[in-house]
Amino acid sequence: MREPRPGIAWSRQRLRRRAAYVTWMTSAAWLAHRRQWHAAWVAHYGEPPRCVSCGEPWALRHGDLHHRTYDHLGAERFAELVPLCRPCHARLHRVIESSPAWRKLDRPRATDAAIALLRRHAHGARP
Repeated sequence: MREPRPGIAWSRQRLRRRAAYVTWMTSAAWLAHRRQWHAAWVAHYGEPPRCVSCGEPWALRHGDLHHRTYDHLGAERFAELVPLCRPCHARLHRVIESSPAWRKLDRPRATDAAIALLRRHAHGARP
């Protein structure tokens, strides 16, 4: 489990939510959900997913699914998960965690804005 930012203590509620997240993300049910999500993507778009930031091919074995929200953790809806390659997923979290202004946005808006920033950067524009 990720540690809290320096100088910030997590509440008991936050610790319980993080524990539930870790339990879900390490479960066989999450792996099955990822496979179902992948099949739904291919059925919807007619091709395998790509990283929404850099466009690299995304695969179950080495791609990450970023949660736009944790509202339905354990029963995530299709649009709540975003395919990202691992490097872009790490970049997205660095952006969102880089300042209090990003953290003040709700998670879906912060995710969308960070992805737009990363796309511009991936295509040569200055962030």
